[in-house]
Amino acid sequence: MSRETLISELRGLLQDMDEEGLLFLIKQANVIRYNKSVEEYNRKVRTLKAEKKPSMKEEKEKDFAIEVVEKNDGKHFFIVIKGYHIFFTREEMRKIVKICHAAENEADASVRLYNWFLRNRKDLLIDAEIGSAKNPHLAALYQNLIHTYRVRE
Repeated sequence: MSRETLISELRGLLQDMDEEGLLFLIKQANVIRYNKSVEEYNRKVRTLKAEKKPSMKEEKEKDFAIEVVEKNDGKHFFIVIKGYHIFFTREEMRKIVKICHAAENEADASVRLYNWFLRNRKDLLIDAEIGSAKNPHLAALYQNLIHTYRVRE
């Protein structure tokens, strides 16, 4: 049925309704209008999120580079991740390097690093938005550290 036909039929039905029925229809019409506006809003939000969020393929191709900057005094380090410079003491870096060298592989190191950061330096996980041990930044950190630093006792 066309819109005009439906409106005509509704007008015909309105003639036989009492005030209570008309109030009910007005409330229902307002509910329908409200639901439509909510649906439109949600559609716009989904569209914006889809535009901002990279696809899985793009996410995998994204650069997960980690930089470790050693200060001149050798007592302080920064792990640069996602633009954040996160400060670490030499003792903390020694622990992190030891964790990496003790790991069997990249996946094992990622789990160990995630758990250590969760217990000791949650700020890195928060700043870098690392929500699990599967985050590629942890694997990149492992690769950087095992190729750059040795374990010292």
